[in-house]
Amino acid sequence: MLKDGLVFPDGFLWGCAVSAHQVEGGNTNNNWWQWEQQGKILDGSKSGMACDHYNRYEEDFDIAASLKLNVFRTSIEWSRIEPKQGTINMKEVEHYRNVILALRRRGIKPMITLHHFTNPIWFDEQGGWLNPKSPEIFESFVRKVVEHLGDLIPFYNTINEPMIVATMSYLFGVFPPGERSLEKCLVAARNLALAHGRAYVTIHETCKELGYPKPQVAPVKQIPHFEPRDPSSTDDVEEARRRDWFFNGCFLEAVDTGVLQPPLGNGEKIDHLESSWDFIGVNYYSRTLCTPQGEVFPLPFTGVPEGVEISDYGWEVYPDGLREVLLSLKKYGKPVVVTENGIATRNDEQRCRYIVRHLRAVHEAISREVDVKGYIYWSLMDNFEWVLGYQMKFGLVEVDFETMERRLRSSASLYREIIEANALLPIHLERYG
Repeated sequence: MLKDGLVFPDGFLWGCAVSAHQVEGGNTNNNWWQWEQQGKILDGSKSGMACDHYNRYEEDFDIAASLKLNVFRTSIEWSRIEPKQGTINMKEVEHYRNVILALRRRGIKPMITLHHFTNPIWFDEQGGWLNPKSPEIFESFVRKVVEHLGDLIPFYNTINEPMIVATMSYLFGVFPPGERSLEKCLVAARNLALAHGRAYVTIHETCKELGYPKPQVAPVKQIPHFEPRDPSSTDDVEEARRRDWFFNGCFLEAVDTGVLQPPLGNGEKIDHLESSWDFIGVNYYSRTLCTPQGEVFPLPFTGVPEGVEISDYGWEVYPDGLREVLLSLKKYGKPVVVTENGIATRNDEQRCRYIVRHLRAVHEAISREVDVKGYIYWSLMDNFEWVLGYQMKFGLVEVDFETMERRLRSSASLYREIIEANALLPIHLERYG
């Protein structure tokens, strides 16, 4: 370790992330709102006004600027832009234009996600991601967004965590529509891959046609780190390999080569899918220890060993897994951005440890020649955490959901110190590392 600590590359992107449905409030025209009204949220809550970010984004971006962020990842709510198929709500387009301009005025680069878990109700009524036309329908929405906003957007994320969407919605039944079918899960996963490829091409073609600056475009893939529970067990090693291919490998290979290998397809080549990424967006939270269990696929982040540090979610805190995930991506020869990494905890000292230890893992990957361009903490503020409602506290900023008051936690100050130094300083490593 240098006397200056662990220094990150010049121009490193430092950010935080949110998503529209989790923070905006008032998103009443999507499938998650419907799901909430059916009592599907474990704490009985509904997203409701969430953080009221729709009306308070200037205040929230002032906080982001005070933390010295140079990138901010957020999403555009499809059901606001296209409330009915083929109908574009220009008032909402203008709202998102103002949101993006508010970031740019503060010197913060916007990274815009085009699909972050929510579908318009009309899209779900047509079968959602099981509809063979879903990639074309999504592509049409993407084109409209780029036409109206593409002059302002340097970074796009096409689809957030496509394999989580497919598995949670159609295999595990946790997300709407609550299906439990491997066959439907694979149909959805294939369509999500095709939708990403179409979106990638459309973004670049539209920007070129309209003379907009050339953006950087990527899918965002949650990549759990799968390990055998017993490394000496052939069965456990094979189970880890099998799950890694299902959740991670088959999608990454499809985006890299354009080939839909089983279980996504039968080896067919999709031209618009090949090399459809300018960087790799990685969401990392934890590892999964694998042993055959007789199920098709258990939920990710299960098999937590006894006695290890866990988050309020029950996920193991395992920074080494982030290093291993980043190293595994080196073969693709693309820049990498950690687009989400964070912890649900009411113990802010634990959050500080989490940030420092995971950034140390990122630095280790960089020192081993992985081209990591940035790190984006999830999340700027506490928000609506999907099926778990408001129980999980991921934020650097605490939100009082009664008054909407924002209060910076100590972890926010720590993150600002790291960003200002562009380094993990010796004091950070001594205290938290």
